[in-house]
Amino acid sequence: MSAGTGRAGGAAGLVRRHRGAALLVLALVATAVLVTLLTPRTDEAVFSPESAAPSGGRAVARVLAEQGVRVDQARSFDAALGGLGAADDVTLLVTRPDLLSAQRWDRLAASGADLVLLRPDAGTLEALTGAVRATGEARTGVRDPGCDLPAARAAGPARAGGPTYAASDGATACYGGSYVQGPLREGPGTLTVVGQPSLLTNRWVAQDGNAALALWTLGAHRDLVWYLPDPLDTDSPTVPLTALLPPWLWPSVAVLALAGAVLLLWRGRRLGRLVSEPLPVLVRAAETVEGHGRLYASARAAGRAAQALREATLRRLRAWTGLDPRAGVPDVADQVAWVTGRPAPAVHELLAGADPRDDPALVRLALDLDALERDVRAGSGPTSAQAPPTHPSRTTRPEDTP
Repeated sequence: MSAGTGRAGGAAGLVRRHRGAALLVLALVATAVLVTLLTPRTDEAVFSPESAAPSGGRAVARVLAEQGVRVDQARSFDAALGGLGAADDVTLLVTRPDLLSAQRWDRLAASGADLVLLRPDAGTLEALTGAVRATGEARTGVRDPGCDLPAARAAGPARAGGPTYAASDGATACYGGSYVQGPLREGPGTLTVVGQPSLLTNRWVAQDGNAALALWTLGAHRDLVWYLPDPLDTDSPTVPLTALLPPWLWPSVAVLALAGAVLLLWRGRRLGRLVSEPLPVLVRAAETVEGHGRLYASARAAGRAAQALREATLRRLRAWTGLDPRAGVPDVADQVAWVTGRPAPAVHELLAGADPRDDPALVRLALDLDALERDVRAGSGPTSAQAPPTHPSRTTRPEDTP
């Protein structure tokens, strides 16, 4: 056989031996590729310029980019502020104005950028301008501009409704108050309020004049910072958890601990000496023996039962032969062999041999121990007063009587 054939056979054998592992690796690789292919490659956040979902703003962002507007997405306040500082001609779109504090609005307004806010609340408007205030809600629908703003005239009828705003002191309201533009209180920029932000989304931007209104509003400058505020990105100082606890908590814990200690001292009792109490019922010894036997039988504890039989036999043999109650098995075997004439090794095997393997062997052991006891009693000749009580499960025979 050639070397090439041997190598091919070895490789085939290796593949056969590790076929299971190879199939597992291939399955994992296929799963990873499938998950990668099925995972969407765009952002799923609402109003995100990278989201192709119906609630995203990818369509507007792509059209703005084709028109020469550089769209920069910001997920944090520092990123948004940095984007404003790096550009001179910039528009800032804030999708969640209610998440920003008054201090942050002051810094954004001082940057000189034009601000576009989606559904701002009364607190945000109060921090930025005195010319626009929230008034209420309107039914969503397509409305005419009703104003002379260039963006509104270019768009014509567009989607409006939702929160409405009133304009004063140089501000202009369009689309029934859903679109308002006015000056900022601080800074040279302008403020545009969009009460119906769905006109920027992929779902509605292509209908009516929504696209024109969105492009005029967001594409007025060369750079657009698209800011998606994060609820976790806050300028509030970190507060420890202990500061959130009510002031009465720790005094209450101290009072409860003191009350618990007093209760322990009041109800606690020192354990005294053991005392005997009468049993509620009397159980005959024979029933106890039979119960133990049934338990041994159900547990298949032939060895444990044999140990109990041998210990009882040893206790009686020590008494009959006059040995010390603590005498060992070899001494008992020698004494029993001298009394009965049996070989000492055989007696020792009977008293401390291997455990029986099954119930028939256990029965034979019990019979042999019984016979050994009869021989010892017959050889030692004890009187009835000296003889200990016989086993409750054994019937007294005539030859057992001295």
